Amino acid sequence: MTLHLAKLTLNLQSSEARRDLADPYDMHRTLNRAFAGSDGLSPFLWRLEDCRPGDLPVILVQSKDAPNWQQLPERWSVDQAQRVWEPEKVILPGQWVRFRVLVNPTISTVPKGVEVQGSARGYRKRLGLIKAEDQLSWFQRQGQRLGLHRVSATVVRSGKVRSSKKKGHPMTVVITLLEGQALVADVAALARGIGTGIGHARMLGLGLISVAPL
Repeated sequence: MTLHLAKLTLNLQSSEARRDLADPYDMHRTLNRAFAGSDGLSPFLWRLEDCRPGDLPVILVQSKDAPNWQQLPERWSVDQAQRVWEPEKVILPGQWVRFRVLVNPTISTVPKGVEVQGSARGYRKRLGLIKAEDQLSWFQRQGQRLGLHRVSATVVRSGKVRSSKKKGHPMTVVITLLEGQALVADVAALARGIGTGIGHARMLGLGLISVAPL
């Protein structure tokens, strides 16, 4: 699997960039311009990186298709660095890796008071996990799907992100930034997870997992 990974440094003098930083739905919509010819419902993943006071904001964008950054608004970014990589050629089975991921940890449950007859499908509601221990347990399960063993993760920060333009309705989701290390047991499963992302609300800048060998 070949992936395109870009690092975009945003220009705070741009009104479009400031608007996008204020609402992740707007950010996704702007980035989508670079993938106008792509097929599929979610052709790219992105994440707004944490930065120190005074630093310019940085966006990571990963995709299977080559982006066309010329389609972004003029002066929207001040720097664009990108590379092409293949996870299967960089990551080896039995190798320790470090990871970083901003996710929407959730569980799917049937609300109290709802009487289910037959299948619970259609009755379930997705709820965000607030407690750090629940978020870490959620990621342990995700790690198994990613082919990772001996996962050691830390919650760097946790909170909520709000978007006002999801189908015209306000949308608030729980987010948590996780960092840690793990042992790779299944390279193919990990590569798939890197390519497709993990968890929900990916259009809001969630689910992109960055992995590098230790």
